[in-house]
Amino acid sequence: MESKVEKNQEAKTLNDSREFKFFKKITAIPYLLVLLALLMPLANVSCTFEESHSKPIMEASIYDLATGVNLDEALAPDASKQLHNMIDKNEATQKKLTSVMPNFPTMEPMRYLWGIAIAVLLAAAFTFVSPLGSLTMGMLAMFSLWAMLMQLDGLCSAIGIPMLRVDPGVGIYAASALILIGSAMNLAVIIRPIVEEFRAKKKAKKT
Repeated sequence: MESKVEKNQEAKTLNDSREFKFFKKITAIPYLLVLLALLMPLANVSCTFEESHSKPIMEASIYDLATGVNLDEALAPDASKQLHNMIDKNEATQKKLTSVMPNFPTMEPMRYLWGIAIAVLLAAAFTFVSPLGSLTMGMLAMFSLWAMLMQLDGLCSAIGIPMLRVDPGVGIYAASALILIGSAMNLAVIIRPIVEEFRAKKKAKKT
């Protein structure tokens, strides 16, 4: 009877182990989905001077910003025209703009943003070997995304056009949510062995 109980316990432990391994594998899925989320607009640029400033005049994904955005193509036609008129009439604004954006109307590529995509890939890869490493890379990628958004807002201020406003796009919200899901799954993977060990020690003391 005792042998049968032990076998049942071993079978249960084996099943738990298989389920746990499967859970660790699917932890990579949210991080991989982040790469798709980054295809969506990461930042929305709107003009507060217009009556309806809620409508963005430019939407850019992380891949657009990493390769360099051509403002003539990315901006709404009316906004592009107003920007050129403002620059042509204001020499001070023109100097500020050329100092920040030498190749105007093309923004300088933010190549370091590829590092965020690489960090997300590493977070997905580390789920198989180091949940803590995966958690760290995921959090680093998320903080870098929001830091980049603040930098983009600072860039608009440096240009000298105060009516431009940068808001988070749907892409950054989706990416952040997926990273948080992946991080929660990583924490579950990290905490479970600790809880199991604590339960085993507690059970051993009782026996």
